[in-house]
Amino acid sequence: MKRTTDRRAGTLVSVGVATCAFALTVAAPARAGGEQAAPGSPGGELVDAVKTTRSRAEMSAFLVKPAEAAAAKRDWPHAIPMYEALVVARGPASAEARKLATLWTLAGQRDDAIRVLEAFAAATEDPTALRESQAEVARLEKTADPFANRFELAELGAEATHAFKDGRVAFRAKHYGDALVLYTMGYRLAPDLPGFLRELGATYDKLGARDKKLDFYREYLLRRPFGKNADEVRRDLAGDKSVLGSLSIASSLPCDQVWVNRQKMPGKLPKKGLKLAPGSYKGLCFNGKYEIALFQVANVAAGQTAEMKFDWAIIVNELKDPYGRISIENPESPGMMLDLGITSPEIGVAVPADGHALRMVLKDDGGTKRVERFIKLAPGQRQVVKW
Repeated sequence: MKRTTDRRAGTLVSVGVATCAFALTVAAPARAGGEQAAPGSPGGELVDAVKTTRSRAEMSAFLVKPAEAAAAKRDWPHAIPMYEALVVARGPASAEARKLATLWTLAGQRDDAIRVLEAFAAATEDPTALRESQAEVARLEKTADPFANRFELAELGAEATHAFKDGRVAFRAKHYGDALVLYTMGYRLAPDLPGFLRELGATYDKLGARDKKLDFYREYLLRRPFGKNADEVRRDLAGDKSVLGSLSIASSLPCDQVWVNRQKMPGKLPKKGLKLAPGSYKGLCFNGKYEIALFQVANVAAGQTAEMKFDWAIIVNELKDPYGRISIENPESPGMMLDLGITSPEIGVAVPADGHALRMVLKDDGGTKRVERFIKLAPGQRQVVKW
């Protein structure tokens, strides 16, 4: 099991699977005939509130069985996109939304689970369901940051193509509400399917909702900063300098992989002036040789430049005669010690943002020798430790 240091929470996080405490007992409200809006919709999102000619349950029925099957197999990368698409059609207060929150939690992605639960709480009219969802949000907020668990959703091209084909039929029939629901479902299933952005953008235009179109484009960049359609979005938004911001990413030592908002970044660091939508970006620098997964968060604002910097150093264990092991203070949790283990003589360690000295404890395996000292680490430093 790799050690992972979370710079936001200041804790050592082990890659693992969380458990979920609440049951899936709420049924979706009954609806009849053509749909006016998604069940329990607060009206804040056009896709929730738009009128449709076909039942939303009917439009999304093709996903129900495969979604349930993937969930039963605990295949989170496939189950989650299908439930995301079902929630697009059936609404944030639906039974599918409750189950989606469960799946995100079981996949170890706390922030996404909270996002779905908060939308559910805002939309539901069931007092019991409201209390349970709020209690679950409170429980999840007390847990360690689950972003330590690197996680990538599957691209469900076949299912997305099904939704897009139905969307094109609806668009040609001038049923733009149906097309919006179907295209948005397709986006949740396969965000990088070529061409979908143009069709979805055209649908927003037909609905007279250019602002919502821009919101959607910004959401795409927030979720898919390196997606196959990202450059197309950037070109479309390039004329308005107040829409996007910039992010520069750097590391004091090489990263084998860099992930941003659950997407692997192409190329090498440093990355300068990456145009992104306003919002919060979670970054991961992973280096297998030095057994470190370092996390950072950057907040990008429209028209401004933000920086994400992974500052870390290397501790070299040269404790010999007798052999010993090293524990070092967690940079952002004073008093909490991290055992650097014995799997590698060279281990990556996060450097404190304020440069304060870290407590270090050296022990031999026989328990006869113990040394305590304080060291200051600099970004990029290779610190040799001896008795």
